[in-house]
Amino acid sequence: MTRIGQTLLVAAAALFLVAVAGCDETRFVGVKTQLDTFSQDGEDVVDFFTQEGTSQVDTFEQNGFHQVDAFEQKASAEVDILWVVDNSASMFEEQTNLANNCDSFINYIQDSLIDYHIGVISTEMEEDSNGNCLNAGHCGQLQGNPKFIDRNNPNPVAAFASNVMVGTDGGGHEMGILAAHMALTEPLKSGANTGFLRDNASLAVIFVSDEDDHSYGELNYYVRFFGSFKGIGNENDVIVAAIVGDVPDGCATAQAGEVFHELVTDLGGTTASICDADFSAALEQLGLTVAGLTRKYVLSREPDPGEIIVRVDEDGDGPGGFIDIPECAPDCINPVARNWRVELAEKAIYFVDYVPPPGSFIQVEYSNVDTVFPLSSRGDQSTIVVMVDEDGAGPGPAEEKQENSDWWYDSDSNAVVFIGDYVPPLGSVIEVSYSDLMRTFALSRAVENAETLRVEVDLKDGAGWRTIFQDAGTGWMYHAGSNSILFQGAYVPPYGSELRVTYSNLLWIFPLSLVPQVSTLVVLLDTDGDGPLVPQTVPTNDDSKGVAGYVYYGPGEPAPYTNAISFEKIDWPPLHSVVTVRYSPGS
Repeated sequence: MTRIGQTLLVAAAALFLVAVAGCDETRFVGVKTQLDTFSQDGEDVVDFFTQEGTSQVDTFEQNGFHQVDAFEQKASAEVDILWVVDNSASMFEEQTNLANNCDSFINYIQDSLIDYHIGVISTEMEEDSNGNCLNAGHCGQLQGNPKFIDRNNPNPVAAFASNVMVGTDGGGHEMGILAAHMALTEPLKSGANTGFLRDNASLAVIFVSDEDDHSYGELNYYVRFFGSFKGIGNENDVIVAAIVGDVPDGCATAQAGEVFHELVTDLGGTTASICDADFSAALEQLGLTVAGLTRKYVLSREPDPGEIIVRVDEDGDGPGGFIDIPECAPDCINPVARNWRVELAEKAIYFVDYVPPPGSFIQVEYSNVDTVFPLSSRGDQSTIVVMVDEDGAGPGPAEEKQENSDWWYDSDSNAVVFIGDYVPPLGSVIEVSYSDLMRTFALSRAVENAETLRVEVDLKDGAGWRTIFQDAGTGWMYHAGSNSILFQGAYVPPYGSELRVTYSNLLWIFPLSLVPQVSTLVVLLDTDGDGPLVPQTVPTNDDSKGVAGYVYYGPGEPAPYTNAISFEKIDWPPLHSVVTVRYSPGS
C-alpha cells in the first residue's frame, strides 16, 4: 500500500469570518484539510494442487492374541430392602408362592455377608374422611413381627415368609408406589418404621402385585423421588424392581403392570412375571441384584469360544488359590455343580447355577485371531487393496479379499476390519496396499487475510468444484506458522482429486495519518487509478438504514484498526485502485 498525506490551506471558498469578542475587527482564519491517498497494491491469489499421495504397503502376520481379564466380586456393604406386597383379595396364592420360595432370595443376601434390613409393607392406602387409614396398621407401616429382619435374626427365611403374608383384606385400589413413598418419609420414617432406614445404606424397593398401580400424582414425581433418594450423584445406590403382570396383556391371573413397568424401566431396574407358577428364579435374581453380586462378566475382547479358561479364587486375598470352573456343556440345560457359559454376542461369560462369593477373584483367560489391522498412514479408501496369503510362507498364492463382504475400512480408527464369517487364519500374512495421502498443502503467498481463504475440491466426477468447510475435525484448518492448509481430521482429499485454494491479499484497512474530525470524513474510491473513470464517494456504513459503506475506527481501537478506514462491509478496493480520504484533523 502506498499512502500520500497532504495538508492544504483552503482558499477563499473555504475561508470564514471570525468576529473577535470585544473588538470591532474581523479576520480570516484558514481551515487545514488533510488528504490521505492510498494505492491498492495487494493481490488475489489462486493456488492449485493435485492429490497424488505415495504408494504404501502394510504387512501383518496373523499371530492372534492372548488375553487374561481379571475381575473382583464385590457386594454392597449395607442395604435396606423394602418389599411392597399387594394385600387385595386375589393375592393369597402369590403371597404363598413368595413365602415358599423366599429362601432363594434370603440365601443370596445371607451369603453375601452384607449388613441388611428387610421390611414388608402392603399396597393398602385407603383412608377415611378424617385421613385415618381404613385398614389399621397399613398405609406404609411395616408389617409383621419383627418389623424388619436383619443379620441378627436366627431364622431370616421363616421371618420373611411370615411377614410377606400381609393378608388379603385390602381394597381393590392398589397404591403400592404411594405406600412406598409414605414408608420412606416422615412421619413414618422416624415413627412406626423407625430404625429401618439407615443413612449410609443402599435402598432396594421391590413391588409385588397382580394389578396395576393407582397411586395419586404423576409418575415422574415418583421417578425423581426414588432416583434422588440417596442424594444427587448416588443414583446407583437405589434399586427398584417389580414382580407384576406381563406387559402389555397380563395373564389369566394378573393385569398388566404397566405403571410398575414404566417406573422400574425409568430407574434402570428389573422386572419379573407374577404369572409364573414358581417365583424361585425371579427371587434368586433379585437376591443377586440387591446384594450387589453378579453372574455376568464382560470381556475386553471377543474370545474364541473354544479357547476360554475360567478360574475363581473364592477367598480372594486369603490362603486359597484359583480353581478351574468347567464350562457348562453341551447346552447348559442340566448344569452340574459350578459351571459357566459364553455369550459371544455380548462378549461375556455367565456363571450357571453358581455365583462367585463376595471378595472372590475371577480370571478369564482366552485367545483369538485378530480382526482389526491398523494402517500406518491415513489411506485413501478407494485405493485400498487387501491380499491374504493363508499359508504364509507356504506355496499357496495370496488371494484378494473383497471390500464390504470380507472387510471394511474403519475411518475412525484408520484400520482394515475383517467382517462376517471370514477372518485370516493363524499363520497367514495380510498385505494392505493403498495411497498415503498428502495432508499438508503449502501456499505460494503469505496469507495476509486468513478470513478470505476458500478451499475447494474437484473429485473428477463431473460435478465440478465443491467447497470444503473450515473445520479441524471434518474439513481443513489454516496453519499460519507454515502458511499451509492442513487436513488433520477425518477428511482428506481423495487420490487424484484437485484442490483449489483462493485467498485475497487486497488491502481493506487504511490507517489515517492524523486523527480526524469524524463529521468531516469524505472517502473517495477511484477504481481504475490513473484511468478515465471518475472517483466515486463511498458512503458511511449505517446498518440501521440499510446503507453499506466504510467504517471508521477511532484511535483507541487495537491494531490494525487504530484510527483507520475499513472496507469490511463492502467490496474491497480492486487491484491498482486509489483510495482518497479527505478530512479536517481534530484538535
